[in-house]
Amino acid sequence: MSTFQFKHFSVSQNNATMKVGTDAMLLGSLVEAENPSSILDIGTGTGVIALMLAQRFENANVSGLEIDEEASQEAKQNFEQSTWKDRLEAIHGDILNIQFNRKFDLIVSNPPYYENSLISENERTSRAKHAEFLPIDQLLRKVASILTESGSFWVIVPSENAQTWMNEAEQNQLSLHTSIAIIGKEGQSEKRRIMAFSKEEKTFKSASLTIRNIDGNYTPEYIELTKEFHDRDLSK
Repeated sequence: MSTFQFKHFSVSQNNATMKVGTDAMLLGSLVEAENPSSILDIGTGTGVIALMLAQRFENANVSGLEIDEEASQEAKQNFEQSTWKDRLEAIHGDILNIQFNRKFDLIVSNPPYYENSLISENERTSRAKHAEFLPIDQLLRKVASILTESGSFWVIVPSENAQTWMNEAEQNQLSLHTSIAIIGKEGQSEKRRIMAFSKEEKTFKSASLTIRNIDGNYTPEYIELTKEFHDRDLSK
């Protein structure tokens, strides 16, 4: 049985095509919002980001949407075992086709990102990893239609794809207001970019975060950022 233990919850990932990873930890920790009441996690997988946001935003109802039925069931189980089970729901469905009767103050996604690479024979794994299954333009069009006027959409993507996301967001009247460069190790180039978009014009913020020092240890910034989630002291 594969279980990832956090400080205040645990995540079973036996049926997950994508295990708990650093991208999810970063996005769940770095998202900013002013007391959102409704949150949607697109491609929730195990439900880890949804759980992190339920922990952080005490007044929010959090929905985790997942196209893979097995993963959706596992997310549901993880939600039901958490302290915040009354504010969490797992939804099995495709973001491009599903109809919501409400809009969301905060939408987040750690989307599939492989492009122009070989498609796996395992359809579940391919769908979780390959951008062909969730085109950027279609995703952003849907996000724009279900985001509240004052809400934000947060996403983590490979750095080389960041400009494409910005261009497509602009086509859907979504303005970039936060850009965070993620550097895996001191001295290396940026690998990931976390970006936030909104319908309203907001003050633009740019930042960077390095995960590990040159010696391979976690940086003080990363330790501080994730201390309410890790169940162990990363400085030791």
